[in-house]
Amino acid sequence: MTERDKGSPASRFLVRQGFKGWMVYDRQRRGPAVVGISLAVNLTKEQAERIERTLMDKRERGIIPD
Repeated sequence: MTERDKGSPASRFLVRQGFKGWMVYDRQRRGPAVVGISLAVNLTKEQAERIERTLMDKRERGIIPD
């Protein structure tokens, strides 16, 4: 049984490989996540994972709405 089968909502942000490097995908926007005024694209995998953790933390603290 997967988390989705348990009724747990999918994470809003996920790291995935883009055309050039890695990106943080925002499922709500249906595109790259926005960090400040920039899109989270063309990153190293480590950069993308760090940004994803930061965005998830901000979402959990209510800084980023659901």
